[in-house]
Amino acid sequence: MKIAIFGGSFDPVHAEHSNIVRAALEKLGADKVIVMPAYIPPHKQGKHMATPEDRLQMARLAFAGMRGCEVSAYEINAGGTSYTCRTVEHFAEQYPGSQLYFLVGADMLRDFYYWREPDSILARAELVAAGREGEKVNFKAEQIRFLARFRKTFKTLEYVGRDVSSTKVRVLCAFGEDVRPYLSGEVIDYIESKALYRVEHVKAALAYLKPARRKHTLRVALMAAGAAERFKLPEQSVIQAAALHDAAKNLDLSAPELAGFVPEAGVPAPVLHQYSGAYLAEHTFGVTDEDILNAIRYHTSGRPNMSTLEKLIFLSDMLEAGRDFPHIEKLRAWFEKDLNECMYRCLRHQLRYLKKQGGPVYPLTARAFEFYAELSKKGGKTTKGDR
Repeated sequence: MKIAIFGGSFDPVHAEHSNIVRAALEKLGADKVIVMPAYIPPHKQGKHMATPEDRLQMARLAFAGMRGCEVSAYEINAGGTSYTCRTVEHFAEQYPGSQLYFLVGADMLRDFYYWREPDSILARAELVAAGREGEKVNFKAEQIRFLARFRKTFKTLEYVGRDVSSTKVRVLCAFGEDVRPYLSGEVIDYIESKALYRVEHVKAALAYLKPARRKHTLRVALMAAGAAERFKLPEQSVIQAAALHDAAKNLDLSAPELAGFVPEAGVPAPVLHQYSGAYLAEHTFGVTDEDILNAIRYHTSGRPNMSTLEKLIFLSDMLEAGRDFPHIEKLRAWFEKDLNECMYRCLRHQLRYLKKQGGPVYPLTARAFEFYAELSKKGGKTTKGDR
């Protein structure tokens, strides 16, 4: 009997999860695919936005009626951190003599070497990797690396899924966007009935934006939220800061919401909305988190010694997928490598552009550049301990 185990957060389960299961049933000739929502994945440590029970129920709804697919509550019932080595051992004992496969995405394949007891996993199951649209994975090179470490190869699933992630779906849900292309109707109904993935103040802030600005804001949130886990930032805070960062962009200073707001002298017009935006967030929406307020307050100018959230919003605002200017791909590459170096290079680009256009250079931006330029000279990389 061939059994494939497909683990993950499933927060929420989306169409590509379902397509991977179908591909495993067809391409591997699996008799059964066991979908395994984790209680707490080791790499996420409880940073879900839906409870384990909700994620389990959404998986059951998504895979209901799919022949050959079974949703297991084993890891959720076990509680604690969900380690694959334990799960594979459990099912090897439950199905003695069966050929076990463990399905992973290409991104997880690169991290497999650091999992708990990877040799134990491979002693009981064969690893199967599935690619995703837009992922730059050299499976041939990975096979060589894998063989050198484990003295065996992994299988590749002849299927390339669309570039969809649960993070993207959560952001779309928070923004009230149409998620029907990604989720089944049953899962959508469940999310709406439980008010899952809502982020406070997001929809209220979006009401202040023109359509083009709203699209930009969504792209900023998608980019920033995609990096939240890497820097151990609360995803809801990241989404909220991104959603509110431009809320005052088109708000006149005479608007009732800005009554009492007094701008600093000498602030250039393109920069002013960051300060009025922070005021709006605090006094109209009731945001009290100082890190979120500062991420809004300095998202255009930057400043020396920014927190990780501040840098994330500043860079996502500048580098989101809709932006297009010379050398942006090089800057985006630095975003994936190190935020401090990316800050230095983005601020340098910004200052060069302003000087070329003859526009005013805001002193705070100049100081921010000097700070990150000095950090770059010293080789100061972004770490989990950054502010």
